[in-house]
Amino acid sequence: MARRILTAEDVGAMERGVSLVVDEATTVTAAARDLARRRNITIEEVEASTTAEASPSVRSAAGGRAGAPSGAAASTTAAGDASPGAHAGPVGHLIVTAVGVNRPQVMAELTEAVGRLGGDIQDVSQRITGGYFNAILVVDARRSGHDFKAFRDALLELSEPSDYVVTVIDERVFRTMHRI
Repeated sequence: MARRILTAEDVGAMERGVSLVVDEATTVTAAARDLARRRNITIEEVEASTTAEASPSVRSAAGGRAGAPSGAAASTTAAGDASPGAHAGPVGHLIVTAVGVNRPQVMAELTEAVGRLGGDIQDVSQRITGGYFNAILVVDARRSGHDFKAFRDALLELSEPSDYVVTVIDERVFRTMHRI
């Protein structure tokens, strides 16, 4: 079962007073719930089998379907996946981390993989501490032609527990997690 994440940014893009229908495959962040209350947006949670769609749907005050929130339909995380924000739809900015044993060519492998996927590295922080390599990259993947899952899975193939481990998180999810 895939997971979707509904953020305050998604709720902010909706018209006031609409009703949003989500199933149990959708995680609604606390900030999204709070903003929905303030904007008089009703979030109706239903079982997945009762929704005809694979993504959240929005109903106008008159009861008609108004369309899914822009980012929510794309925010899915595979069940059991420890990295939040695994999108099935268009990808945006990503936070890519790599941590492991330092050796020559580690950063070259990582940046080459990002480039091969069509990602544009916007910012990098790299450090070597006690023989261990750690790097954080902010990657713009909007023009890559890949969805989040494909981009993430390709980078995760670099991971080798005895060498280094890569994680990939959607920047929207990262910002939402660290807003508190």
